[in-house]
Amino acid sequence: MKKIPKRWRELSIKQKLSIPEKYFKIDRKEIEKIRKISDPKKRLIEAARIQYELFKDIHTYLTVWIAGYASDITIRQYFNSTSNLLKIFMKDIPLDKKGEFSWADIKRSIKIPVEMTNDLAEETGIHLGDGNLTISTEKAGYKSYRYSISGDLTDEYFYHVTYIANLMKDIYNARGIFIKRPNKNSIDSKYNSKAIVNFKNKFLGLPVGSKKNAHIPKIILEDNEFSKRCVCGIIDTDFNITSSLAISGKLHSLHITKEMHEILERNNIKHVFRVYKDYARFYISKKEAIKIVKEWQLHNLKHLSKYAIFEKFGKFLPYTTTSERLALLNKKLNLDDLEKISKSRKLNKMLTNSYIKD
Repeated sequence: MKKIPKRWRELSIKQKLSIPEKYFKIDRKEIEKIRKISDPKKRLIEAARIQYELFKDIHTYLTVWIAGYASDITIRQYFNSTSNLLKIFMKDIPLDKKGEFSWADIKRSIKIPVEMTNDLAEETGIHLGDGNLTISTEKAGYKSYRYSISGDLTDEYFYHVTYIANLMKDIYNARGIFIKRPNKNSIDSKYNSKAIVNFKNKFLGLPVGSKKNAHIPKIILEDNEFSKRCVCGIIDTDFNITSSLAISGKLHSLHITKEMHEILERNNIKHVFRVYKDYARFYISKKEAIKIVKEWQLHNLKHLSKYAIFEKFGKFLPYTTTSERLALLNKKLNLDDLEKISKSRKLNKMLTNSYIKD
């Protein structure tokens, strides 16, 4: 739906009342029919309804202009606030224990899963690795609900804008925004949605704020396929591939680490698991790591490109980026050039570390 330009609010009453037909192509007969309704509240409700039916949205100014009024003060006069008018239309939205929909969720046709799936289990693993839920109160007094996923800009850009974005679209019909911070080498995928945050918090049991005391949801732990997909999401976001092609990483939620340890054990994935004071570390050797990559199926190109290069060239190339490795695999960069890049960066790293120690 088109935005209402600020300049339109300064027009004459006659010009404002022509906007619904002239700019939004709303049928004149329907507008005239609405304006003939004698009850102001019913008139405003019908003005809002025709917008909702046409655009799946309701705009305050357009509502009053359709109804034949010049100012949005009319809505506050009869409903006390715009939100009270919107609630009339929100009553038709099915709500359950999984959470409430905001008006923005309704406009964007956000959907909430009705059952656990492999995709949802993997996305939950991504959340446990790099995700975070936030509920904050804005200056205007309303609450803001956000689910964000943070990653490495250099190596995980493709993973965020393709794989994670497609998962969120398939599961929640949600489109996020991607915030790139080159100076911090970070990328954030952000999803503003009351319904998604409440579903994750109230149904899946994922915490708002710190994940220190987070758990893998019971519904995932009780199903082995869901458990494996969840572990893949965690590994894709929070673990690394070593020069020996092993999987290595640590997590700060001791609950999650113990649950992940149990999942690996029951699937006969040999690994080293060490618990420290406030975190635990994993090491999965090459043979077992390849099983996870191929059979369990990781999806982060940051990891997959390293294995693909080893399979094709028999080499592990440290200090290279995901885009460079993909360029080699797609024959846009030759092996010799990428090896030079790898060696040069490795040398610079050694010199830098030596300088710092001195």
